[in-house]
Amino acid sequence: MDRFAFGENWTEFAKRLRPEDYAAAKESLRQLIPDLEGRTFLDIGSGSGLFSAAASALGARRVVGFDLDPQAVETAKNIVDRIAQWDPNVRRDTIEFRVESILNEDLVCGQFDVVYSWGVLHHTGDMYKAFEAAIKLVAQKGTLVIAIYNKHFTSPIWKMIKFTYVKSPKFAKNVIVYPILAVKFLAAVMISRRNPLKRDRGMRFYTDIVDWVGGYPYQYASVSEVSDFFGARGFRLTKFNKTKGCTGCNEFVFEKVR
Repeated sequence: MDRFAFGENWTEFAKRLRPEDYAAAKESLRQLIPDLEGRTFLDIGSGSGLFSAAASALGARRVVGFDLDPQAVETAKNIVDRIAQWDPNVRRDTIEFRVESILNEDLVCGQFDVVYSWGVLHHTGDMYKAFEAAIKLVAQKGTLVIAIYNKHFTSPIWKMIKFTYVKSPKFAKNVIVYPILAVKFLAAVMISRRNPLKRDRGMRFYTDIVDWVGGYPYQYASVSEVSDFFGARGFRLTKFNKTKGCTGCNEFVFEKVR
């Protein structure tokens, strides 16, 4: 299957990571899950490792992160080592990273008090199978945090753009990215009246745009489709944050009640 090079993008992100980016990521995780102290934490699609580090600093007693891309896993290990120098609350010996796929039917991982997968499951190529797999990893009375692309009438157009990007040679990728980057930058300045270079969750503007334009496989779901799916499987929605845009990620926090 054709895939976007997420690991390569995370490596570029890591080169520019600053302490204030980490602090923003840590605060965003604390807002979503304020009760991490003493709990186990699974980061599905751990990417840069930024949120695995934040989970440790917020009190998680054991953190496991896995990602399909070996380059992402190496980047995560390096980033956590660096963040541990900024934040003494990051306990490096309690964090483990693996190369693994949530779609691996032989996945042996155990269950966790908190399962976190922000903006990942819709990139697996089989989102609902990934949902089912994630459910099995949540301990009784545990918490599941996911962020999923919102379903919008433009979603099929973006899917075509993303597919075109991953099939294109490098020079063509730049041709696709730069006009969208310029439009996104101007829209953020003129419409939202905010600095587009200041990103939520400690992210970086350029990294986010490349991720958005190239992020294939790409699936999406409406708020009700996600809520109904997990509700029918014993999960109660406890927190919801709607995307600020039309096709961005909706954030869901579920509690396993049965």
